[in-house]
Amino acid sequence: MIFLKQITLVCLISACFFSCKTDTNTANAEDTKNKYTRFIMDMKAEGLATGNILVYEDGKVVFKSSNGLRSINPIDSLNFKSQFRLASVSKQFTGMAIMKLKEAGEIEYDQNVNTILTDFPYDNISVRHLLHHISGLTDYERIIARNFVKEDTTKTYILGNDEVLKEFYRVNPKLDFQPGEKWEYSNTGYIVLASIVEKISGQHFRDFLKQKIFDPVGMRNTTLYSYQIDADSNMPNRVYGYRYGLNQKDLIINDYNIVNGVRGDDGIYSTLEDLYKWNMALVNHTIIPKDYLDEAWTPGKLNNGDATEYGFGWGLVSKPGEPIVVNHSGGWVGFATFLHNEVDAKNGFIILTNDSGENYRPILDNVRNMSDGKHYVMPRKSVYKEMAKRTYNTNVKDAIEFYHKVKTDTIGYVVSEGDNNWLGYAFLNENKPSDALAIFKLNIEEFPKSANTYDSYGDALLVKGDTLLALENFRKCFAMDSTLLYAKDKSKVLEAALKVK
Repeated sequence: MIFLKQITLVCLISACFFSCKTDTNTANAEDTKNKYTRFIMDMKAEGLATGNILVYEDGKVVFKSSNGLRSINPIDSLNFKSQFRLASVSKQFTGMAIMKLKEAGEIEYDQNVNTILTDFPYDNISVRHLLHHISGLTDYERIIARNFVKEDTTKTYILGNDEVLKEFYRVNPKLDFQPGEKWEYSNTGYIVLASIVEKISGQHFRDFLKQKIFDPVGMRNTTLYSYQIDADSNMPNRVYGYRYGLNQKDLIINDYNIVNGVRGDDGIYSTLEDLYKWNMALVNHTIIPKDYLDEAWTPGKLNNGDATEYGFGWGLVSKPGEPIVVNHSGGWVGFATFLHNEVDAKNGFIILTNDSGENYRPILDNVRNMSDGKHYVMPRKSVYKEMAKRTYNTNVKDAIEFYHKVKTDTIGYVVSEGDNNWLGYAFLNENKPSDALAIFKLNIEEFPKSANTYDSYGDALLVKGDTLLALENFRKCFAMDSTLLYAKDKSKVLEAALKVK
């Protein structure tokens, strides 16, 4: 009986201890949740979408939110089932696919790519070079833009790896630099990696990812999407990219690109919950043994021995010997994404947006700050957006008056030469050359020592037909900065056309 009393006393003490600890943890968790919730509410109050966000600490979700539009035609809101295009966040799955082949003894990181893909035209590039972005391969988007010819101009093309690499091999461009000489982010390298996986496995990359990664991790709502422009009944939760029109009112689809069918560097769609499962599978080593991840999270090395800040599809935040922190951003068409993983601490966050990066930077900065225990800071308003709206609603004179009224309010507004320049060209693209001219003239007055402002003003003058004054501004631009060769080239063309020296 005495023994039973002792056990009961121990249980009561234990219950009290763990109850108090749980109450404290609950209170902390509520404080954390409230902090993020206030940020989201303040952003919504300003009419700013924040997309889908998930934050976890010590392996447990402490906050998640969904705020924005899944599609604009028809208008539909985001929810936690929404599947976003990950853009370059997809690269870590490509890295893992190569690691799974290595684990199976089917590939070596240091073997040359042309021993696997016999059409690959370079004999000094290894798989490791591709993984670390040190291969020297030129950008495939540039090759397609300059060389791909649409046989049917009425057709909307969606190119995948086969079409892109066929054109790339046909052009056979020179390397931008010799393999290992420097680090340069390479989308081309990662589509080649996906094609390597397909060649070795005999499977489409989509099927390989599902069988070897997504299904084992339990990522039921993640797929390498076979892109189509229109709504897909097989993927009802698919998210579409969009943007605001220059008038800051119209919603415009921003979801298509001719190379939307490529795989390896992009193309995966996923949800908050699935990406959380993915990060947990990494920190718990349930998808692949730790020694493989240790190598994947080791900086690449250049030929001179310098270390990069990139592993096998992950950006490396921490230094060797520090607690491991890896992350990756993604940006394509309307999507801007971020996946952060503090591996040893089991902390991290996920940000998925689809409004063309409209609020991406302040969202990322504030989530990062709050996860570090700091306060959030509401983003400053963009002067150029208000100027654009006022130009459409009233006129450009009203927009410029507003600019002068708020330009010194650096706490409330963002004012920059670059924003003014962007707005001017946006008006040119909208066939509003007089408004563009006024904005570029404003930029010269505000930033008279910037050579580029004169080049931009010259471009608008050309559109308006004032070639002599355009030439004068191009010449002034180049005289102020001789590195701006585009101004010199424009001057030569005009000089020849006008027959002046």
